[in-house]
Amino acid sequence: MEDLVERLVRWGVHPAGLVTHRFPLEKADEAYLLMAGGRCGKVAVCFDEELAMG
Repeated sequence: MEDLVERLVRWGVHPAGLVTHRFPLEKADEAYLLMAGGRCGKVAVCFDEELAMG
């Protein structure tokens, strides 16, 4: 994990920028189906305050 963090810093990649879709917990089933279908980047299931920021 430490190596990964060092590489992210070196490459200038912020993990939040990789998330293409955000879902509230109530729609976790939809998030899983989207992810399992391979038609997206990264999917995040978030708390309400995280959705407002995204």
